[in-house]
Amino acid sequence: MVDPVAVPLPDWDESTRPTTSTYDEIGADERAAGQHLTAIHDMYRQGLAQVSAVLDQVVDGAAGLGEAREAVRQLGLRTAVERAGSFCGQLCRAVESHHRIEDAYLYPALRIADSGLGGVLDRLDSEHLVVHELLVRLDDTLVAVTRDPDRLGVLVEEFTHLRRLLESHFVYEEQQIGGALGVHRITV
Repeated sequence: MVDPVAVPLPDWDESTRPTTSTYDEIGADERAAGQHLTAIHDMYRQGLAQVSAVLDQVVDGAAGLGEAREAVRQLGLRTAVERAGSFCGQLCRAVESHHRIEDAYLYPALRIADSGLGGVLDRLDSEHLVVHELLVRLDDTLVAVTRDPDRLGVLVEEFTHLRRLLESHFVYEEQQIGGALGVHRITV
């Protein structure tokens, strides 16, 4: 296994994100689909906040790693909790599934409906790859922390980085494709 501390965290440059203004001037009916996407993202935001709170407790010594894992399991973000073999099992799986659905259904439907969204959708696809890499790395780091609790700081740093990127990704996605979903009647 590669030492996660030795490998820089994957990241992206937000200033290079393509944008579209095509859907800025739409009505409330068209905005509803984008608001549904935001509501889905809000569920993940809540899960991120809960995991963050548990990590804070671990850092403060109020909960052991076992208690933290159990708290994450109870977030309700995944149905097959028994198969979650990692600290971020539920949240990580839920985000991964969400991205797979977007990659397999949502983005292709938008590409067909509006070829002008290609750059935005390509960028969203590439951000999904970075998030996936971070999820895998976070899981590996948790395993390392269970063997060496002194690596807890690395786990917190990686989770904080993942959370920042995911929240940025959610906002970018909502702003860039939320209106298009409603205009083209693509349901989330």
